[in-house]
Amino acid sequence: MNEMDHGAFVSWTIRGEGQPVTYKGIAVRLGAVAAICFDSELLRVSAAWSGGFLKWYPERDGLERNPTIQGRIHFRNAAAPGWSTSGSFADPRSESQGPLPESAGRYRGLFVHGESVVLAYTVGGCEVLESPGLAEIGAERFFVRALNLGKTPERLTVRLLAVPGRAARLQGNRSGLAQGVLQVKSEEETRFIGFKGLPPGAEWKILEGHLCLSLPPLTEPARLQIFLGDEPGIQVREMETRLRAHLQREAEPKDLAALCRGGPARWGELIATQARPGREDYGLAVDTLTVPRQNPWKSWLRFGGLDFLSPDRALLGSVSGDVWLVSGLENASGELRWKRFATGLYQPLGVKIVKGQIFVLGRDQVTRLHDLNGDDEADHYENFNNEALVGENFHSFMLNLETDSRGNFYFAQGAPWPPEIQTRHQGLLFQLSPDGRSLRPFADGLRGPNGLVIGPDDRMIYTDNEGHWLPTCSVQWVREGGFHGMKPTAHLHPDIPPDFEKPICWIPHDIDNSPGSPVWIQSPRWGPLDGRLLLTSYGKANLSILSVENVGGVLQGGTVRLPMRFASGLIRARMNPHDQHLYVCGMSVWQTAGVEPGGFYRVRYTGRPLHTLLESRVRPNGIELLFSDPLDPKEAGDPQNYSIEQWNYRWIARYGSPHYSVKNPDVEGHDAVPVEAARLSGDGRALFLQTPALQPVMQMKIAWNIRAADGTPIRQEFYQTINAAPKP
Repeated sequence: MNEMDHGAFVSWTIRGEGQPVTYKGIAVRLGAVAAICFDSELLRVSAAWSGGFLKWYPERDGLERNPTIQGRIHFRNAAAPGWSTSGSFADPRSESQGPLPESAGRYRGLFVHGESVVLAYTVGGCEVLESPGLAEIGAERFFVRALNLGKTPERLTVRLLAVPGRAARLQGNRSGLAQGVLQVKSEEETRFIGFKGLPPGAEWKILEGHLCLSLPPLTEPARLQIFLGDEPGIQVREMETRLRAHLQREAEPKDLAALCRGGPARWGELIATQARPGREDYGLAVDTLTVPRQNPWKSWLRFGGLDFLSPDRALLGSVSGDVWLVSGLENASGELRWKRFATGLYQPLGVKIVKGQIFVLGRDQVTRLHDLNGDDEADHYENFNNEALVGENFHSFMLNLETDSRGNFYFAQGAPWPPEIQTRHQGLLFQLSPDGRSLRPFADGLRGPNGLVIGPDDRMIYTDNEGHWLPTCSVQWVREGGFHGMKPTAHLHPDIPPDFEKPICWIPHDIDNSPGSPVWIQSPRWGPLDGRLLLTSYGKANLSILSVENVGGVLQGGTVRLPMRFASGLIRARMNPHDQHLYVCGMSVWQTAGVEPGGFYRVRYTGRPLHTLLESRVRPNGIELLFSDPLDPKEAGDPQNYSIEQWNYRWIARYGSPHYSVKNPDVEGHDAVPVEAARLSGDGRALFLQTPALQPVMQMKIAWNIRAADGTPIRQEFYQTINAAPKP
């Protein structure tokens, strides 16, 4: 992360020595030597520094500790609103978390034009464009805030920098001049402030220990520049003379709107890689869509979001901060062309294309990306919604981004680890309205919800990871208002429910320690897999079939692995609606069998036999198993070729749960379930395993070692959950 060229800005939770954390910070580069941090929640410049940019730390490959400011901080501002319409900078937020009320101000997004960044926001009813800059006057550095203000009937006051020490006072052109120099003096330091383009009636003030500029109501738009200096290294009079001369030479403040229409391409280089076709000797082939690991910007590709712009083009989000555009998907074994599309995002782990519009989920906001000039690079990073709260704990990732049939978006926030809750949003599944204006909690009690799919009937299924109050990994069906087990994140339930929503299935930790996204296969081209669910695995870097049955309105099922392994852990999966193939992407950071940092793959149905279990159905006296291909009658009919065991878990505060006997609940262990008979259907695909009467159980393992009718060995394990056993 330290070697990577992150672009003109980086969005992250940022710390600096001796200053409060900026939860939703945007660090903007100012040349090669300096930067400022803009707080998109409080609309303030939280700090400005020189001598470096940001420093990331090696824990969990840069994802455990938030980056810190690298260099010397020249000035900072307190963790309070950066603007005021009343003259008071008291925090109006009830919890001192999240964005300001929209009546006070709202961050709208940013524009990139070459090396310039333009921040767009509102203060009260006033539209503001701001572009940070740096002016070097001799050996002295001045941080520049270029501001374009719209008409407003309100008087606006902006905080510029904290003034340390007592007896702070102002000296020089305090009011009445459009251009001039101001000294800010205290017992500890003297600073020079330059200004240009101030409207009549503007006043400089010291308020609550900060230098502030109070602006009058504006009947016409205004453009101004403010030059914020440090303690000068030369004589005061000489510094003042140089600053005045610089202001005299400086052009009139720019129209920043001219920088908001699309700028020159920054990442114009296309990188070619090759698609490597997979073997065709099985029912599913995996093509490796080689990623540009070696690239001029040292972009660390670790994918966690995926969607399609067209039959030939997809967008992939990388947790390192980039979105990449890949084309050439229609070439089954040909050249792929990669283009860096967007940079500086805060761990983008969800990508969704809706009617040609690009939405990306980051930890700080849902961003709508716009390519304003058609050069395949994002110029406008629009804040679609940033209401979700951010905590410092690394484990509170924002995950997934899906839509239902009405256009609502859904995404989830993970819980912290250890489970020390920092915000009321950790462990929630959110619903966001199609216009981005209304965000509300949909379900709670989540821990590590690293996968979500919404079916054609708007049925939502997500996956969760073992942890505190989560006895093992699981696949969950979501209903509005549901509580899914993790007590510290039961934010919707003041009185924690005595029980939780029963998962479709539990998955033993050694079988999958970290499931990813489920995906519905909806294509006749997929033969026996059409209409079924597959499940990606980050932890085991593989795919499984997810069987789901409905017993009297209760969902239950299980998983069986497919005989395939990927080079990276898998996070997201989408069916390409154009070529009807399955595309999966992922990464390898910690606790995964994957070895490649990031991967992108195409999974194709070849028409060859799959030789796998497809689904199970619980009967009063046994289990019915449906296979993809006919079985050998002799081997399938021998009960000795099967074994069944079962166990339960406990809903406890510790990380995970031991396995407990069903017959003796206080004893750790598994119980064997005898297979009394095995009967095969006439077509050879449906197998019934007769057992004693079945009861609900959290985990059942069914294993078999048989052959298909064509002689192919079939050795599989199916991990089932029974929430409801049908009556005889």
